[in-house]
Amino acid sequence: MKKDKKFYRDSLKELKPYDPHELPYKIKLNANENPYGLPEEIIEEILRKAKNLEYSRYPNANSVKLSEIVSSFWGLTRDNIVIGNGSDELIDYLIKAFSEKGRRIITTAPSFAMYKIYSIINGSTFVQIPLSQSNFSLNEDKVLEEAKKEDSSIVFIAYPNAPTGNYFAEDKIIKIIEESGCLVVVDEAYYEFGEKTFVPLISQYDNLVILRTFSKAYSLASLRVGYLLSNPEIINEVRKVKSPFNVNTFSQLAAQAVFENKEILKDSIEKIIKERERLINRINELPSFKAHPSRTNFVLVEVGSKENTDLVYNNLLKQGILVQTVSDPAFSTSRYFLRITVGNKEENDILIKGLENVSKNRPLTRLIYKL
Repeated sequence: MKKDKKFYRDSLKELKPYDPHELPYKIKLNANENPYGLPEEIIEEILRKAKNLEYSRYPNANSVKLSEIVSSFWGLTRDNIVIGNGSDELIDYLIKAFSEKGRRIITTAPSFAMYKIYSIINGSTFVQIPLSQSNFSLNEDKVLEEAKKEDSSIVFIAYPNAPTGNYFAEDKIIKIIEESGCLVVVDEAYYEFGEKTFVPLISQYDNLVILRTFSKAYSLASLRVGYLLSNPEIINEVRKVKSPFNVNTFSQLAAQAVFENKEILKDSIEKIIKERERLINRINELPSFKAHPSRTNFVLVEVGSKENTDLVYNNLLKQGILVQTVSDPAFSTSRYFLRITVGNKEENDILIKGLENVSKNRPLTRLIYKL
């Protein structure tokens, strides 16, 4: 029988299924998770309340209790928030709601990979503006040049940026919000590790959206919970494309317990920040390694060539240490990086020892960009 492929989408031909490469490991430092996990007292509260859930019933369609708790903390209301299965789902909703097929979505290079993936899935044109080679700063004039084109719809700005780990200048982002004519999405997934935010500006700008996640500082990566903050008009449009019952009941319960007890999590966040600075300093003591400054729970490490990067990655893998390789030809065709999650002290010590072993056993070529 002749196979008719007319139902396949041409726009997806070049898109590969997302594969996080879940390899066996001793130490997992490739997904920017909280190495300390949830405190026992929060786990006990979740499990105690979970006994009374009605598992045969659909979840609350708009995660009302969680929405009220989170929005009120920020001085907002339920009309200012949408809860999603992680911020990934919310990125998809925003593109569905505000970027019709063929319209342009703009972000930086490098940046969070899911902006591109959901742009392609939804038929949008994806445009990247390279960051500065010297310090990963934002070129707001280039962003605005693209954003002001008639068919542009959304500008995504990760703040702090992933994978570079740095904040962009606040005045540059405000300029983009004020002058772009686009919806501007400020993705604050790593807010808790630097505590700089644009949330207070939601009432001032009608084109501003803030994204947050429970997967990083709040240790709920396995349950997939995120939220979106904006003005009621934007929220109403997002709800038009939101899947019904999108966040399951247990995830809503767990996220509520975590948010109500977030003060307890400050200890692990402070430990991560302290370990981050120690890790950066120790890596920078190694020849041919450059750990860039970070305001997140990961460190971007540069070891020169692609050969160097692959060598370090594979040697760590043999030692059971998972890290993430990073490259983006839209940023540079000659710079390659490792993104390393900040682990606990024991994990970081093992990582440093592993990097020392690589450096001793096979000297690396000179680092091109010693910034």
